[in-house]
Amino acid sequence: MIEHKPVYEFNSVFAPYIQDYLELKVAVGEKIILPGNSLRQFDRYCCSINVERTSLTEEIVNDFLAMKKDGKAQTLSTRISILHCFSKYLSTVGIDVSWTPAPGYTGRSTKYVPYIFSKTEIDNLMAAADAILPPYGKSMFHLVFPAVLRVLYACGLRVSECLHLKVKDVNLIDGFLFIKSAKFEKDRKLPISDSLLVYLRKYYTANSELIGIEAENWFFPNSKGECYSQRTVYDKFRMVLWQAGISHQGKGKGPRVHDFRHTFAVRALAQIVEKDKDIYTSLTGLMVYLGHSKISSTEYYLRLTAEVFPDFLKRADSVSAYAIPEVVSYEE
Repeated sequence: MIEHKPVYEFNSVFAPYIQDYLELKVAVGEKIILPGNSLRQFDRYCCSINVERTSLTEEIVNDFLAMKKDGKAQTLSTRISILHCFSKYLSTVGIDVSWTPAPGYTGRSTKYVPYIFSKTEIDNLMAAADAILPPYGKSMFHLVFPAVLRVLYACGLRVSECLHLKVKDVNLIDGFLFIKSAKFEKDRKLPISDSLLVYLRKYYTANSELIGIEAENWFFPNSKGECYSQRTVYDKFRMVLWQAGISHQGKGKGPRVHDFRHTFAVRALAQIVEKDKDIYTSLTGLMVYLGHSKISSTEYYLRLTAEVFPDFLKRADSVSAYAIPEVVSYEE
């Protein structure tokens, strides 16, 4: 697969330094989409207020950040982190920098706590999705949504990975999914269970006119044959939660669609211990399956598993109890 380098245009007094900074990141193998977008916004702001002196001052940065405070706290902290890294680069090349971020800007104290669905809750969710009546108009929501939920739960995919599956990515003969250009640019080939394979074969057969046979067609299309909307999945998930008798705790608290992925990981680890397999050896395989970039992100699920299954630690003692971390960050 050919990777396309993002092309940015910068015009402020900081333009050559931003360009050099991004090229340096590319040279060491880092992705520049997120910092490139944030620094482009900063560059445009500097142009709008006619910054003429190449000096990164508190006034310039704080006024720029004040314009962006209406968004999510995590988005703001990411923007601050990007500017902080850029400011350190400017200092190394001799540019005057008088701004430093305030302590505690990371905004991670309110990190979402994943919701792990019970087996009964999963059954109720799937039953609620299957019972959705055909909506008015040309919407194919009642056909696509139940299949999407099953793939999310049974394979632990991110929502974007599931919805971006094409006909060529779903092997209905041997039972594999091909996940391409996912987060961290990780491609992976995932085996699926026999029961999911049977379900997806029936789904494809029943909806072959909607999906089509072309390799580039979306496996989960909308009525126009386009990629199904993530926004629709998020919005309608609330509906099936309510119908399944599962309370939603409000915005930012969940349960979320993404908790299918967390549930998959926790139950996978529980099965590993049940079968007396070595935890750390299995963690590597789970890391690859989930598409994590580092093992510490997968280790996070060890703590969740211990919390959901009370006898997990006791069973794990004979396997690798030392592997369970006290505190660890994770990637979604």
